Amino acid sequence: MTWRLIDEDSTDVYLNLALDEAIARVTATQENKLNSIRFWRSKRAVVIGRFQCVHKETNLSFCRENSIAIARRFTGGGAVYHDSGNLNFSICTDRTEEYIPRTLKEIYEFFIGGVADALQTLQIPARFDPERSCIRINDMKITGTAGWLKRGVAFLHGTLLINCELSMLRQSLSPTREQPVFLRDRTRVRCMESKRDIVTNISDQVKNCPTNDAIKNAIIRSFEKMSGNSIEPGEVSVEERDTAQVLYQSRYSKSEWNLGTPAR
Repeated sequence: MTWRLIDEDSTDVYLNLALDEAIARVTATQENKLNSIRFWRSKRAVVIGRFQCVHKETNLSFCRENSIAIARRFTGGGAVYHDSGNLNFSICTDRTEEYIPRTLKEIYEFFIGGVADALQTLQIPARFDPERSCIRINDMKITGTAGWLKRGVAFLHGTLLINCELSMLRQSLSPTREQPVFLRDRTRVRCMESKRDIVTNISDQVKNCPTNDAIKNAIIRSFEKMSGNSIEPGEVSVEERDTAQVLYQSRYSKSEWNLGTPAR
């Protein structure tokens, strides 16, 4: 089955996260599920996992002073930093396809490993780390990933550090003790904390860093080889776009979703 390629221009992290969730949820309702890969970027932002507490992951005052958005995604995992030096990718597939592995760990290895293989074709010394389900160069991390398996859908999204502002990343992801405490909702107090790691940019580890387009094309070729299917340019459906707008209005534009509830 031909895959759909979506290459988005929007750099609004809230709209992009709403669209990610919309694609996953709409695909899950379809009898004939469409496999998709989407590339997107965002302006400066910290994105935390669904089960995290923002005060344990983010320097709130630094983000506010530097116009760094704070957003919560619908998947789990740890906190990541986005800016124009990141390339974000989202993968949504039908789990009944024969080549799709069964478990989440295997799905990470298949697809994130496929991204690592793509980078290797560009002479980037990347390798997949099965322990952290990430990609590394010289033992330093260049990806953050998260996934969702429900109703016959395997959904993964991740970010590649190509030429990111690492000083901004480090400061925005360094919470201070004196900042306000937020509960992620009114009933759940427990916070899933990020596993800290050393990160780097692709551009800092290779002499001639490939362009974003070259990296996108390498990932597309890798996935075509893995799946045995072609990947063709496509569009977001009306249902997906409408669902994204509903999610944006009800969830991603709300501080109660992104930050949580102030502790009393």
